[in-house]
Amino acid sequence: MILYCDLDAYFASVEQALDPRLKGKPVVVGGDPKERRGIVATASYEARKFGVHSAQPIFEAKKLCPHCIVTRGHPLVYREFSSRFYSILVDYSPKMEVVSLDEAFLDISGSIQLLGNPLNIAREIKRRIKKELDITATVSIAKSKIVAKIAAEQVKPDGIIKIPEGEEKEFVSPLPISCFPGIGKRTHEKLNKIGIYKIGDLLNYPLRDIYNRFGIVGVQWVMGIHQKGIEKPTERKSISKSHTLRKDTKDISNMHSLLYYLTEKIVAKLQRLNFYTTKISVTIRASDFSENTACRRVTPMNLNGEIYPVVKEIFDGMPKRWVRLLGVMVSDFTTIPSLFQDKKRLKLEEQIQKIRNRFGFDSVLPLACTKGRW
Repeated sequence: MILYCDLDAYFASVEQALDPRLKGKPVVVGGDPKERRGIVATASYEARKFGVHSAQPIFEAKKLCPHCIVTRGHPLVYREFSSRFYSILVDYSPKMEVVSLDEAFLDISGSIQLLGNPLNIAREIKRRIKKELDITATVSIAKSKIVAKIAAEQVKPDGIIKIPEGEEKEFVSPLPISCFPGIGKRTHEKLNKIGIYKIGDLLNYPLRDIYNRFGIVGVQWVMGIHQKGIEKPTERKSISKSHTLRKDTKDISNMHSLLYYLTEKIVAKLQRLNFYTTKISVTIRASDFSENTACRRVTPMNLNGEIYPVVKEIFDGMPKRWVRLLGVMVSDFTTIPSLFQDKKRLKLEEQIQKIRNRFGFDSVLPLACTKGRW
């Protein structure tokens, strides 16, 4: 059984949570509010009533809704809210597939016996998101991801719906083909030309003809209605690096530099594998060999400039005595990058990795990470 959770009008909802004065008002995130340039990243539902939508030029949004409130947005805050969102979801199932900052699938098949009725689980998730993030979410439950996603779109915003197993085709068939995830404008037109206007038309069309016209992707549309489970995680489950200090220490700055070095090593491997981590852990082993590990859920990331600040923040919040060993681990990988990846930082780190590939890892290191220091 798949549970799909989608945060409503995410960026705009976060802005309203940060500033309660914006609640109930038409908020547009994106562009420059003074110069009226750029495009709409997200619009609150109050703004959408006037025809404002994502990817629309700001000046058009202002024409449609002159009284809308335009803000540049706060990408770092959106990431933080997203990490808190993931943390809530994993309390209900360890099997999570991250789709983006504001949406994810959970396989709750193994959670039902422990946590009860699927709708009760959905209600509890919605309640916690509202309480802890002060934003609303739409939650749907179905046998397959595609049906769950289609169902959620029918009850947005702040909705909840469950499609009983065996009734998937009956539910989706009357809906227009435009409701099917992944079918864009051009494909929509091609489908219309062969008489496919509703999802039911697609499901009843000869599968061989779908394959001949649209290839394996077309077959996946049809089969996806009945497909169970979520995307399997990458074969590699984690990447970790640890280092035993030559002498037990309480020197925080020295430990910070070691953590930076360990993170750099991990990031190099992440980038070679083209993976993005969604979970970061730090381990401290004391002089008496006792260990303490803390972790945090994050939006997909694979840049040192993104991961190290999280590592440092986790470490700084952990109790410390005389430290013998430090370790960093990243896990729960995805191949989908974050929407807010720093492009300049990405180019810089790509160049660093090229130099390291040619001359060795230690050919490029920050001043604090000099060899032999630990």
